[in-house]
Amino acid sequence: MSRRKSEITGHMNERDFPHLVELELPPGGFRDQSFELNAFHHERGIPIRRGRGRHEVEQFYVRFCFPDAAIADAFRKRFGGMRWTYSPPTSGQRPSGPRLRYQRSYSPRIVGGKVMTPADLRRLHKYMLEIEGVDAISDEMRAVVESEWPELAHKLPPRKPQG
Repeated sequence: MSRRKSEITGHMNERDFPHLVELELPPGGFRDQSFELNAFHHERGIPIRRGRGRHEVEQFYVRFCFPDAAIADAFRKRFGGMRWTYSPPTSGQRPSGPRLRYQRSYSPRIVGGKVMTPADLRRLHKYMLEIEGVDAISDEMRAVVESEWPELAHKLPPRKPQG
């Protein structure tokens, strides 16, 4: 499942600013309280950091994230809501935040009159990492390896002289 930037940012805010206050979103939104919310944060010299929202039946909840418990308690006292402390998922649970593993994406390419899909390019990369060296390779395939993975070009045979 892909995630939108706001979901990733909300999760990171909760992780980095673990003292949370969850407020019910009023029917008209926070328009009436926006000045007070901004003033609260401005008085303390902190930016507004929002966590992940939560939807329950017909009610939406918004989380505000704070660097320490005292500020979170003051916010809850002034605006109400429920006070939380973020705790990371325990081992064995699937993390709900952004993926930590980076997977390179490839665009399809035409090589030798045939389409090389991203899956083909991933397999080729894996193969090139596993082998010691290549005995023979076409010029088109050499160009793919040299452009996509220049660090593996040393495994290719020397170029044949043109002429």
